[in-house]
Amino acid sequence: MEESKQRIQFVYRRKRFGRDGAADMDMGIGVDASDRISRLPDHVLHYILSYLPIGAVVRFSVLSKTWHRISTSFPVSDFSEDGLRLSKRREIQDWKNKFINFVQDSLLAQHHHNTRSRKFRLSMDLDSYDPQLTSRADHLLELAAKCGVSEFDLNFQNISHYFLPQALLSAEEITVLRLNGDYKLSLPHHAINWPSLRVLSLMNVCVDEAILQNLISGCPLIEKLALVYCYGVKSIRISGCIKLKEVEVNEGDSVLERIEIHVPSLQTFCYTTGLVKSCFHIDMTGCRNLEVLKLKFYSITEEIGKVFQDLIAQFPALTVLALNCYATSVIRIKISNPQLEKLQLWSSALSKVTITSPSLHSFKHFIHGFPSAFSLDHSSLQKATISVHKGALYSYDFLQLREYLGNYNQIKRLTLRINFVGIRFIPEILNNISIPALPDIKHLKLKICPCTSASGSLASLRDYRDIVDGLLWVCHPETVLLVSGWNYENEFIQILCEKLMQGGENQHCCTSSHIKCWRHDLKDIRIEHLQQNAEAKAFTCGTLLESLPNLGRGEKIRFIFNW
Repeated sequence: MEESKQRIQFVYRRKRFGRDGAADMDMGIGVDASDRISRLPDHVLHYILSYLPIGAVVRFSVLSKTWHRISTSFPVSDFSEDGLRLSKRREIQDWKNKFINFVQDSLLAQHHHNTRSRKFRLSMDLDSYDPQLTSRADHLLELAAKCGVSEFDLNFQNISHYFLPQALLSAEEITVLRLNGDYKLSLPHHAINWPSLRVLSLMNVCVDEAILQNLISGCPLIEKLALVYCYGVKSIRISGCIKLKEVEVNEGDSVLERIEIHVPSLQTFCYTTGLVKSCFHIDMTGCRNLEVLKLKFYSITEEIGKVFQDLIAQFPALTVLALNCYATSVIRIKISNPQLEKLQLWSSALSKVTITSPSLHSFKHFIHGFPSAFSLDHSSLQKATISVHKGALYSYDFLQLREYLGNYNQIKRLTLRINFVGIRFIPEILNNISIPALPDIKHLKLKICPCTSASGSLASLRDYRDIVDGLLWVCHPETVLLVSGWNYENEFIQILCEKLMQGGENQHCCTSSHIKCWRHDLKDIRIEHLQQNAEAKAFTCGTLLESLPNLGRGEKIRFIFNW
């Protein structure tokens, strides 16, 4: 079998690069190799062809009648021109004709041999010197619909303008349709009939209010609707869809001004905007059963932020909320939902955050600066993930981190990810601030992620030493979990071990300070290498340093502290 695959790959190279090029790649295969391969059973040849790109299968289809039959009966569901590199006009025309002929023959052969696929993905460039190319693309879609395809994924690039053929617009068997139109594909204003459609995703497609109404009325059983970077629509109104469960709207640079959704069955709503809006109206009072809400806005005003905040409070059944606020003027937010279980908050400018959700058990907070006022009711919160993206961290930043982490006391598991350019922690600067380390953070999973500075350099060993001193000044966790693999992860583990080996009370590390460092509070340390079979291998700092170069990526190292 392996030899047969090599023979087919040789024939493919011979066809693609020419006889002389194939001779230069001597594989010890005679000229009659293709004849012997052709005598293999079809199912074996199909298996071998599955290892080749679709472009290679197309080229095989023109070798001979035998290979045409084998290639076109191969059950392909993904027809893509992606990665094609042609520059000459004749080459482009010749390839497109071969490609379309292959797709057509493949659909017919699959239908004849009863090996047809319910999925059909077509990705091609419609910009061609052939004036009949659009009509040929129409024929492929009509043929796929006649062959019983129920899931269409269409990606048309570089098109001047294109409408889907009527045969596809009235195909009653379609259940999934995904369209990417490169901003030049349009849907008609007349009736659309997709009575079986469950999923509709439109990307870069011209859509207006009339088209949306046709879609809604023509898809009575639709369950998921996605409008991504669609243009031409100012208002979205959805009602009467008794099966609709999920709606995604990513307006990109469109001029969307209003969203109205009155669908009691709706469970998930995702909305993304990248524009500064002076006014915006959203009405979802008819979606009282909404469970998942994801809002992402890059640049909005305080007034528009209030619109979304009022929206959050409308859903008593809400269990999952993801709120991403990037470069905005919004500085305060209050979240209060009794049923909320999972919350993801990404804030760059928020200074006041109030969260009152007694059922919350999972919280992820991505921050660029520590909020000056942060209130979290975590009566049920079991785990939290904090991702700090702040560039350089200095001594007073660790003080703010200590005050911020004070809101997470009694939480069993805390994941802390620090993305930084540089770290400088000088405890002498904080001599006049007598604040004990947080004792109630139990299990800390630490991820240290250095970023490339403007000069192109990564973190130094001093950065890692200052992170260790700063974090253990902030809190005294029972366990710290680290993961080996990348150079910076291993370097951090190395620095931590070296710091722990320096000792405690007998060291003269704090003689110039009236506040003792973390070493004087540490009584004992144990290290475990967590195995995949749930066993733990004991290490000392010395043996871990010896074994560190041999640890694979993703190995878990747990430090157990006794304070």
